[in-house]
Amino acid sequence: MKTRADLVRQLEVLRGNAARGTGRTRVSLADLAKRIEVPRSTVHTYLTGQTLLPAEVLDRMVIALGGTADDQRLWADAWDRVAAHEHSSKQVPVVAAPRQLPADITAFTGRETEIRELDELLKRPGRTAVLSAIAGTPGVGKTALAVHWGHLVADEFPDGQLYLNLRGYDVGPPVSAADAALTLLRALGISEVPRGLDERTGLLRSALAGRRVLLVLDNASSAEQVRPLLPATASCFAVVTSRDALSGLAVVDGAHRLDLDVLTVEEAVQLLKTLLGQRVYYERQAAIELAELCARLPLAIRIVAEVARHEPLTRVVRDLRAERLDLLDSSGDPRSMVRAVFHWSYRQLRPEAAELFRLLGHHPGRDFDVPLAAALIGTDLADAALRVEQLASASLVQGDGRYEMHDLLRAYGRELAADPDAAVRLIDHYVDAHTAALALVYPRNFDLDERPEAPWLTDAGTAREWLSAEADNVVEVVQLAADRGMGAKARRLAHVAKRHLETTSRGPQAMRMHHVALDTARADGDLPGVGEALRNLGATAEAMGRQPESLDWLRQSTDVWRRLDNRRRHAETLSSIGITLGSLGRLDESIAAHEESIELLRQLDRPHQLAICLLNLGVTMEQRGELDRALTNQRAALETFRAVGDQLGQAHALTNLGNVLNQLGEHGEALLMFDQALAAYRAMGSRVGEAFVVKFLGSVHVAKGEHDLAIPRFEEALRISREAGDRSLQAELLNHLGFARDLAGDQIGAREAHHDALALAVEHGYRLEEARALEGLGAVARATGAAVSAKRHWRQALERYEAIGVPDAERLRAALAQL
Repeated sequence: MKTRADLVRQLEVLRGNAARGTGRTRVSLADLAKRIEVPRSTVHTYLTGQTLLPAEVLDRMVIALGGTADDQRLWADAWDRVAAHEHSSKQVPVVAAPRQLPADITAFTGRETEIRELDELLKRPGRTAVLSAIAGTPGVGKTALAVHWGHLVADEFPDGQLYLNLRGYDVGPPVSAADAALTLLRALGISEVPRGLDERTGLLRSALAGRRVLLVLDNASSAEQVRPLLPATASCFAVVTSRDALSGLAVVDGAHRLDLDVLTVEEAVQLLKTLLGQRVYYERQAAIELAELCARLPLAIRIVAEVARHEPLTRVVRDLRAERLDLLDSSGDPRSMVRAVFHWSYRQLRPEAAELFRLLGHHPGRDFDVPLAAALIGTDLADAALRVEQLASASLVQGDGRYEMHDLLRAYGRELAADPDAAVRLIDHYVDAHTAALALVYPRNFDLDERPEAPWLTDAGTAREWLSAEADNVVEVVQLAADRGMGAKARRLAHVAKRHLETTSRGPQAMRMHHVALDTARADGDLPGVGEALRNLGATAEAMGRQPESLDWLRQSTDVWRRLDNRRRHAETLSSIGITLGSLGRLDESIAAHEESIELLRQLDRPHQLAICLLNLGVTMEQRGELDRALTNQRAALETFRAVGDQLGQAHALTNLGNVLNQLGEHGEALLMFDQALAAYRAMGSRVGEAFVVKFLGSVHVAKGEHDLAIPRFEEALRISREAGDRSLQAELLNHLGFARDLAGDQIGAREAHHDALALAVEHGYRLEEARALEGLGAVARATGAAVSAKRHWRQALERYEAIGVPDAERLRAALAQL
């Protein structure tokens, strides 16, 4: 039983069973309404499915219809499933319509037949079009057509236009369906995204249901990559581009396929005329020949036209013919012909621009900026900017600030790549630039006196933007370093890049990077590198909510540090283990790990690391209800952070101190701590820290019985935590919000918050928050008179509290006894 209709059907069966022996087919509405003391009209709305009956009414109804205690439990379970299903299917939040289409193609020409065909498809049931190239010919203008048509019909899709390059033919791996779904969901304003592919694509379909949205899925490599992303509603339309036919989408999914051939002669000449002006008509025969030499491919024609702006077309034709002869190609194959165009166009470049084009062949990333170009050349930013502009003028790169190359041009550039030292310069650039950027964004982790120069990174804001823009590229550069046999540089880059990837919820990229680092360390026989990579894998898995996997990596790391007798690294990894165990609610084990780490750090005289461990131990003590011990540890951590000058550490300790003081009833002193912490977090731009403090400010209101004032605080903290991508904190805040709403009399809102918390906690293994969500659902059930449901939820919560070993178990046991 999952839906409201299922519940209604089974209630009808129950009414029929209860009427046996009475001569009636079922208990009448009037009789049932009298038995449960609910108006007949209200019962009618329940039994026709117009309204989901409250859990407490269902309890009374089952009893009134002769249900046993076991029946009551079964019906309570069924109601919970239906309520959870309806809550998970509620409408996704409405956000500003995304407008993601790239700029329309300058001087777009031709394709009238295909545009008419796409226009017709908007009137038909099939809602997916696949633009594929005949014989897989690249450069035929698939993306240009998709984007141009998207702009033409944008008004037909007022709820937005989504664009995503699936990178099906790039050097690196294509974008996975799961990552693509994540990107699309975030574009739709949904920040709380589940981990699995099925969950993500289900949420994507729900988000698109009933909305009029255009999806342009560019450069797909396979039907399997695209199929999960296709909308299931007739109000949306998807355009997929690919070099392959993607026949599976047509056969299985009913997609309409448009095969794009090269331009007709007239279309090709018209494109030249649009780009070069009226003089094309005066050299029409040369223009026709030029179009044929470009295989009538739009990409090649645009590149040739840039050179032909200041040359007679007859001379351009003569030179291109000679180029093809030099390359020993007269087959007419479009791939070979376009390569001849590239080669000829490349040879027209100034020497300095040609050098940059060759060097860009070493770059494994998907885009680049001027500082990267400067590093490749070994020159200054002004010289590099001039060379990039020359390439853009020749239509060999596109962009503004960040630049991309068509994948055909990238492949050609790799053929020309020379100067093996350029790859070393590129890798060094990424190490130095990431170190400089991270020193600005996360200053406590770096010595600013040793920060490498990166003059284009002027402040924390520009550094953060640059790190985000390079988030995918840096993983490819780590792989490049590994492939070039530069394992030490690969590990160094992985080490400096990890913080921003993890902080910005790019867990999959960080995991791939750390796996590369681990492989190189093992290949090089670098045992400390193995230990560090294992620890990084564990920390990333913990941040992704994969705690069991995290424990495995971290324990492997501690084995390495024991073998090396590296007590500092051993102690730091033990602290990470303590954090992961705490997330799982295994508090006794967490305390033991923290205490072992603290003992080692005291022996080693490492005050800063010691302060961090004291802080984490204090948090675990507070979770256990040992408030006096928690207070002692947090005060010791604060003093040490002050002594070593760690501003962020001081903010953490002040926040935790305020939390413990609030629980001890010292509300005034707690507020003083929170004020100091909040000012520090905001000054440092720490959104997660800000969310924690706002959460605790809500807890002060709860402690004082001011539940209506607590609710907006918890809602504000939840919004911040979603923006920051901290799922563990989201689960905790949802439970706080649920308890506050329940105490304020909003049982519907409380139930929704606890359901959301339970879903997050179960998915990510947050055992303590799972128990609290179940306790909250029991409290809501009790408040609404659903005693059976309340008992069941509280018993489930009690089992989890007892397994974790927290004092909440005793309190809940007493509440159950009273119930």
